[in-house]
Amino acid sequence: MDAKVNFITLAVADVGASRAFYVDGLGWEPAFEAPGEILFISLSPTLVLSLWCAVSFEEEVGAIRAGSGMPPFTLAHNVESPEAVDVVLAEVIEAGGAILKPAVQRDWGGYSGYFTDPDGFVWEVAYNPGPIGASLMEAEGLLGRRSHRGVNEVVDAIRSRRSVGQGLLMGGPGLDHGVINEAVESARWAPNHKRTEPWRFYLLDEGRKARLADLWAAQLVRTGSKPERAEAKRGAWSGVSGVLVVTCTSAEDADEKTRLEDYAATACAVQNLCLHLWSKGIATKWSTAAVDDHEDFWPLLGHPREPAGTRIVSLVFYGLARELPKPHRKLGLADVLTDFRGAPLTDSGQG
Repeated sequence: MDAKVNFITLAVADVGASRAFYVDGLGWEPAFEAPGEILFISLSPTLVLSLWCAVSFEEEVGAIRAGSGMPPFTLAHNVESPEAVDVVLAEVIEAGGAILKPAVQRDWGGYSGYFTDPDGFVWEVAYNPGPIGASLMEAEGLLGRRSHRGVNEVVDAIRSRRSVGQGLLMGGPGLDHGVINEAVESARWAPNHKRTEPWRFYLLDEGRKARLADLWAAQLVRTGSKPERAEAKRGAWSGVSGVLVVTCTSAEDADEKTRLEDYAATACAVQNLCLHLWSKGIATKWSTAAVDDHEDFWPLLGHPREPAGTRIVSLVFYGLARELPKPHRKLGLADVLTDFRGAPLTDSGQG
């Protein structure tokens, strides 16, 4: 059993009152609801808060233990600073919640306070400066989830996206393969000169995914790789949760410039795809491994041979990230940008 939680279910006396607090008051978006019966709120791509009518809860799970005192657990909402704790608690009051314990500096080094929702469930709002707290905030930043509003989500997705290796991509209940169709729809709106729309996408099933891994292992052995390396690659490729093959096709009479533009347009489409998936909590690995050198590759995609004017642009491996790599760039902005603004143009054409 993997160490993870996908649902937190709270048995509530009045689903409508809970909705008024969490949705209308705090502004959280419902993912699903049956009025008066149950309300789902997506907290992350793999975690859902479920607010379930107490009567139905008891019918399915059993009698709720009654007694005085607080519920024997708390929920926690971590934020990036002590000031953010105060902001969230102020929002809670405005939404109709009750402050149980005002925020104070804690002996363990953090700053936190507690509030209760309409059913008395206790939430902690906390700033934790320790390693685990910093790790949580870093992960939220990389996944594009922010505790404040007004962040430019497009810019955030572009700057936070990371390539995640095949061995770190996993499946699970939180992985919705249906999102791939939505991502391909975003991909096909990439710019393309003369509207050639050269991209084609192939979403592999389990059998084709395993066969693709076999072909790559065989091709590695053919080109001199050690058998153990080929076997390791086979395992990594076959174990990944999903694979999308992206190709580019140019017209038979296209000149070299048009073919280059078609390839560039398809690369833009792949970036659109990866950004869409990243915004939904799905990580990707863009690979250009030469598996298409194997004679059985194109039949795997339904073609007896390589289609005319067609080449591979990307093998997109996707899944939920076991861990996220650190951001890394060798060059800074000043290394790649030449800004001529403010530099007069001379007769030689130089500033």
